[in-house]
Amino acid sequence: MSGTSSIPPDYQNANPLLYTFRNDNTGIQPYFIIVAQFFIFEISLRLWDRVVYGTWLLPSDLIIIKRIPPLPPPPPPPRPPFPLSSELIQSGINSISTGRRSSRIRTIYFLRDSKGILIKTDEKEEMPTFDLHDIVVSVLPLLAHTIWFCFIQSSCMSGANATTWNCYNLFGYRIYNYLFGPFTDFAYEYISKLIILRDMRELRIPLIHHKKRWRNILAMIIFYPALVLSTITFIFVGGLLLPYAFTNVIPMVIVYSFLVVIYAYVVSVITLLIKFYTFVTGKIFSFHDEKLNFIKKQMKKYHFKRRLVIRFGARLFPYLISVLFNLSQYFYYGNDYLGSLTREADSRDLTPYFDRMTNSSQLAHTILTTI
Repeated sequence: MSGTSSIPPDYQNANPLLYTFRNDNTGIQPYFIIVAQFFIFEISLRLWDRVVYGTWLLPSDLIIIKRIPPLPPPPPPPRPPFPLSSELIQSGINSISTGRRSSRIRTIYFLRDSKGILIKTDEKEEMPTFDLHDIVVSVLPLLAHTIWFCFIQSSCMSGANATTWNCYNLFGYRIYNYLFGPFTDFAYEYISKLIILRDMRELRIPLIHHKKRWRNILAMIIFYPALVLSTITFIFVGGLLLPYAFTNVIPMVIVYSFLVVIYAYVVSVITLLIKFYTFVTGKIFSFHDEKLNFIKKQMKKYHFKRRLVIRFGARLFPYLISVLFNLSQYFYYGNDYLGSLTREADSRDLTPYFDRMTNSSQLAHTILTTI
């Protein structure tokens, strides 16, 4: 590759290794496939929780953040009937100041009540914990895909125009397009399950309490490997993704901040429209009429749809992060501000993507990208 004239327009003003390795696990998915993969994971996990735990809620749906009001200041100590030494007086002052410091507002986590939240569930439902779904659907594909990318990265320096900086960006391009989205979906539930386990331990609730003994034994056998593998995956994959947050993601969030603002604006508008809709319908149907009970119940459900929009917005946001990372591969290599947006969109063209998937000799990668 002697010059940029032989490089197709989509790869000009970009990391040259994106063109050198264009048929070697470098092409990325179109936008609609990214969204489809997100919903496939979301639906499969909810179906699993429904079958195994009797609830449609995800572990992250069972977590709320509650702000504790400040504690009232402690009453002043009664005056002693006899003089105190200076050491005792200083000790009392220290204890009072310590009590005041501990009365500040703190943020803690609580398990969410199962009634009236998104979907009504059974009061006797079991709390989701680490299980077979974590191993088969979340951990093993993510871990295998990460190891695969680490393996093929070893040949990067053999490519044309290969430098340490170019190979560094190429590796980030691969993992942020194929691993970052699934990793954040996994991380949400991993952290939520850890919080649930912590609260269950503090409340002395049995970790696993199936009615049948053999199910308890089987669940415990699966629990510990799932917990260990999930922790290893969280640390290993997260460690690979972290450096790029400082070198690529955060700078692009600043440079293309209008994309983040537009995304937050859309989520906020949808939330406010639902809030306005529930307020108006609540006023209209505020009178008591047995014939309108069904309509009133349906209107009341929209109160919780606002939370659903915010949660989906937060869970989809990492996929915008992968787009911002891709912009760095054009912006850092000399493309203009708006031209980088065009190149990123062109790289997700449908025809080249399906051609790569059909003719790919890397069967393992093809399977992992469709999970």
